[in-house]
Amino acid sequence: MRGADNKKTVTVILPNYNYVKYIDDRIDEIINQTYPVSEIVILDDASDDGSVQKIEQRVKNLRAEYPELKIQTVFNKKNSGNVFSQWAKGINLATSDYIWIAEMDDSAKPKFLEKLIRSFDDEDVVFAYSNSKLVNQNNKPLVRENLRKVKDFFRKKHSCGSYTVSGQKEMNKNLAIYNSIPNVSAVVFKNRSVLDDYLKEAKKYVLCGDWYFYLRVANEGKIHYCSKKLNIHRIHEKSVTKRTSLRERFKETQRVHEYALKNYNLSEKAKKRMIQLEAKLAEKWH
Repeated sequence: MRGADNKKTVTVILPNYNYVKYIDDRIDEIINQTYPVSEIVILDDASDDGSVQKIEQRVKNLRAEYPELKIQTVFNKKNSGNVFSQWAKGINLATSDYIWIAEMDDSAKPKFLEKLIRSFDDEDVVFAYSNSKLVNQNNKPLVRENLRKVKDFFRKKHSCGSYTVSGQKEMNKNLAIYNSIPNVSAVVFKNRSVLDDYLKEAKKYVLCGDWYFYLRVANEGKIHYCSKKLNIHRIHEKSVTKRTSLRERFKETQRVHEYALKNYNLSEKAKKRMIQLEAKLAEKWH
């Protein structure tokens, strides 16, 4: 870990729930980023697998080795039942200029932060995210293609390279139609007070709260996409996404579509693609 002599400070929020097997590797990844972090906030949502004890020991060692690094921990005695509540808790504690919500069970390449933080030289950029790989709980690839291509199955003629665009443009191309962002561990946000307000509504979703959150933030400025696969997203057999029915997914997709239609200036093409996607989901549900 280099000395934190960079002007842009970063808080890494590490939400955890029963991921004791990943804690050491994930914290090592954060500490060894080529761009230094200023603060780490570790949240545990009432794990029962020894995670708290593991975290306490690692934090003790980190404070001895890196006395300049600010570290906060919050251990819930009762499970919150909502991942977005944990995001909000971490964001409220963060004191840096930028925020990386790095789920404990995901992984990142050493240059993840270094690559993404550059995009914020454009002061209008409100969040940046990278391409991802998709693996299972044993680190085996789940698909041959990278996750961006999997998420973009419904996209028409989108650039394969890195880019920076206005939030409005990104909405019309894809983000208002479906959640094209791989997962939150791939994203770095500019720290602003409005994030907490957006998460209050996101808590009302089971699956699509992250998508709703990205839309709200994107509307405030520009977003940057890095085509390099710097994030590794891990899917578990018992994940919320796998447990939740197609019916619930369809209903929440409709809710996000309704919000976007009401609040943003969307093109007729985007509206047509919304209808097409809902028809596909309805067909699968039935």
